[in-house]
Amino acid sequence: MGMDNKVMMNEMGGAFMVAWLAGGMGTLEGALILAAAWMAIGGAHILPVITWGHIMTGDLGDSDAWMGNGSRLIAQILGAALALLVMTEGGDLGPAYVAEEMWAFDMWTVVGSLAGGALLWTVYDRCDAWVAAIGVMALSGALALGGASDMGAMLLNMGDADLVASLANWVLNGAFAGVGALASVKLASIC
Repeated sequence: MGMDNKVMMNEMGGAFMVAWLAGGMGTLEGALILAAAWMAIGGAHILPVITWGHIMTGDLGDSDAWMGNGSRLIAQILGAALALLVMTEGGDLGPAYVAEEMWAFDMWTVVGSLAGGALLWTVYDRCDAWVAAIGVMALSGALALGGASDMGAMLLNMGDADLVASLANWVLNGAFAGVGALASVKLASIC
């Protein structure tokens, strides 16, 4: 499978736009920017949590889909990292852009990620972009939505960042939200 340059540029551009302009997914401003990005950049996932939803609700045995979605995740990181460079004028990222502590198992965090992933995927899969963006805003407390920005900051701040903590947060938060998305698809097919 060859890399689709247009898809990668769309993911980079969308992640750049949202990371640079939104400032936070829990705000109306962030939701409107995300909705505009989804409408303007057709087919782009933009948020890692959406890419994880596509991974988990697709054919899990399809290695091409894993590679394609993995490439999207990398493009999202690069786009967010470029936005961080613009926001800091190429300077020091400072403490606002430091990796979180290592992901630690907490049953209620996992339950929240599963439920949040299920709700977000249901809205994303069935509604227009602006409705899905409002859903992202509403669920921002339950889901870790800054994955691409966090990973981009970790790469740019290599000397001060904890690679293992960043990767663990990024993968586990996304995977649990993706499992929630898968559960929503399976439940919808039963009901």
